[in-house]
Amino acid sequence: MPPVVAVRFRPVSPTYDYDATAVPDIAVGDFVVVPTPRGEQVGEVVRVYPEPPGQGPWEAVLRRASARDLALRQARQAKEVELLVNLRGRRKKLAERYPALRKVKIVEAELSLDDRHLTVLYTTGEDEDANAMKELRKAGQRVAGRRKVHWQRIGPRDAAKLMGGMGACGMAQRCCNMFFVSFETVSIKMGKIQNVSLTPSDVMGMCGRLRCCLRFEVDQYAAARQGLPKQRQVIHTPEGQGKVVDLNLLAGMVTVDIPDKGRFTFHRDELIPLNPHAGWATNPCEGCPYREDDAPIPSSSPTET
Repeated sequence: MPPVVAVRFRPVSPTYDYDATAVPDIAVGDFVVVPTPRGEQVGEVVRVYPEPPGQGPWEAVLRRASARDLALRQARQAKEVELLVNLRGRRKKLAERYPALRKVKIVEAELSLDDRHLTVLYTTGEDEDANAMKELRKAGQRVAGRRKVHWQRIGPRDAAKLMGGMGACGMAQRCCNMFFVSFETVSIKMGKIQNVSLTPSDVMGMCGRLRCCLRFEVDQYAAARQGLPKQRQVIHTPEGQGKVVDLNLLAGMVTVDIPDKGRFTFHRDELIPLNPHAGWATNPCEGCPYREDDAPIPSSSPTET
């Protein structure tokens, strides 16, 4: 089987597997020239597989990147900035005649190493106006000249990752720009499980979508919730019977409103369920990442129904 390597074209981005037979003694950190559907590109080797992954076939590495290749890539990157500015200018001018183009944002322009291909990454609204995009593509081709232009529509999360900048939480760099190789589904249910504020300003990221960090700790919160009663559930406590009004999931604390006495906060071990067969009662710490093996299980009162 041929030696296979994983190549990455950008920092914090997906990798692609290539047959490295043509480049002996290849190592992690080497730069290579490889073929892509949009022309030749320079990529960095981030992994050398001890055994080939799968059966292939794989595209072959063309050569180890020379000093000239690296200098050429740097020159292409400078040219990309010029093309991006021109493309954005054309879009702005066309938007006067085609209002639908106001929703189009040209995020990035990428040139192939051989300067034969130009890839334009852009975002747009839910509905893409075919006629307006046709005129924009024509204008883009005039900017590109003899190059073949590829238009690739990307999502708002991908756009935010490419553009970088400060996160909505105040971090100097966005999570997607630091360590996200790919995006996973994020739902509003994840915020509800963690009892976070669902105000848009609190749960929306700079991309205008739900913050990716909502899924970072959702499994721990879901597991901790299994060992606690639900809100508005009636339970017994050392101070009497009351209704659950608040939960501190990770601390295992429950706030209960007891009639004529007020609100009290108890640890899960102090609670006595009205239903002794409730899941959190029979094994209150089951699945909780903070459980102790010798955690006591409260017994129910013989007078309960």
